Amino acid sequence: MTEKEFKETVLPHHKMMQAEAMRLLKDRDEALDCLQDAVTALWKSRLELANVSNIKAYCIRSVTNRALEMMRQRHISYSEYYNKDLPSDVTAASEVERRENVAALRKAIKLLPEKERNVVLMKAINGMSSDEIAEATGLTSNNVRVLLYRGRKRIKDYLKKYGL
Repeated sequence: MTEKEFKETVLPHHKMMQAEAMRLLKDRDEALDCLQDAVTALWKSRLELANVSNIKAYCIRSVTNRALEMMRQRHISYSEYYNKDLPSDVTAASEVERRENVAALRKAIKLLPEKERNVVLMKAINGMSSDEIAEATGLTSNNVRVLLYRGRKRIKDYLKKYGL
């Protein structure tokens, strides 16, 4: 892949990649570092990018992986990441209950079929519209909506089954 081809295929996703880095790292400078590292890694692997069918999803996954790696390097676990903004009046019991609920939700998501899981996460985590998900995955918009419906229903049924 030439420099021109790289600029035409990867750089249009720059803003979405930056937004994902900001969402995960919650710090502008770290997000920009993360984005730069991810784009550099994509550039180094540009010869393999020709084989990637969904470059947008690949770019977002690259920045997500780099952000998670940065968090691990800072020794921030997922629980610390998600708990850092808890109000001071949260009791230990409510915190335990919240953690159990989050664990159950993660398990429910993990049990989804791969296509449903990917679509649900793209919608919930990345905030992508059905049309953006369709473009990123190569599915039709109707198929995306059906997968979202089924995925949400399975999650809801799983949580209801365990009284959550």
